[in-house]
Amino acid sequence: MTASPAPAASLDLGGTTLTYLPDGAFRADPVLAYPAGHDALLGDGLDVLDDDGMLVLSVGAVLVTTGGRRVLVDAGIGDRTIPLTPPGSDRPASMHGGGLLDSLHAVGVDPGEVDAVLLTHLHADHVGWIGNEGANLVPTFPNAEYWVHDAEWDFWTDPARSAEAVGPRPHELALIGSRRRSLTAGAEPVAGVRAVETAGHTPGHLAFAVQGSHTRALIVGDAVHCPGEVLHPGLVWVGDHDPAGAVTTRERIAERVGSDDVVLVGPHFPDTVFRRYHPASERPLSALPR
Repeated sequence: MTASPAPAASLDLGGTTLTYLPDGAFRADPVLAYPAGHDALLGDGLDVLDDDGMLVLSVGAVLVTTGGRRVLVDAGIGDRTIPLTPPGSDRPASMHGGGLLDSLHAVGVDPGEVDAVLLTHLHADHVGWIGNEGANLVPTFPNAEYWVHDAEWDFWTDPARSAEAVGPRPHELALIGSRRRSLTAGAEPVAGVRAVETAGHTPGHLAFAVQGSHTRALIVGDAVHCPGEVLHPGLVWVGDHDPAGAVTTRERIAERVGSDDVVLVGPHFPDTVFRRYHPASERPLSALPR
């Protein structure tokens, strides 16, 4: 089989539902995505490459529906394409979006009904639907608060970061800043949803542990891009701000979801974002039934 972007899917945790909302896709040369080596991706029976040998990742957001609240974890890339093909390469690479609002409407939710956006971090493919780039700075989610770690906010509001292609754009920072709530590890911005320290990919990266009445889940954002990083946490992503810290974080995530009964939610995973990790199994990383 070959990899493809994950479709919409829902997971009932018991009183709380997680719904993956596709926005677009990410296609990258694995040699460039993992400059220190990517051979580990080619084993373990993982389907992460397409027919051209390119790494395929999903791009989207996770809707958490709990206690009458509708909360987004991250906000996709938006209706845009960011080219990632390096000079001299003949292997087109990019990340693109445009489908998040359609995905939201397909599950019967209006953007005005989203009352919080929890941001794992502020890379472009996680803040793209924050709002309109025009002069009026129109928010996509007019009734939502934006929760983000102070270290993440301070890092990206430093003027030295303004030229980074994969960082947030000025209008996104302006809209987030106008209704930003500070978030720290261990805090519960929403009852049953707890922020988990996962720095490394970016300085203030957070994952979110979600507790249902019969199942728990961990939404990992970019702490784990690809299923291969669970089995081989030493794989280093090209965009990891602190590679050593990112590896340590991935090791801790693998231990956590492998030793406890926790569903791993990887919003960038191809084919399906909901997985179980059983290290001792013949195929340790399994997809949940759709």
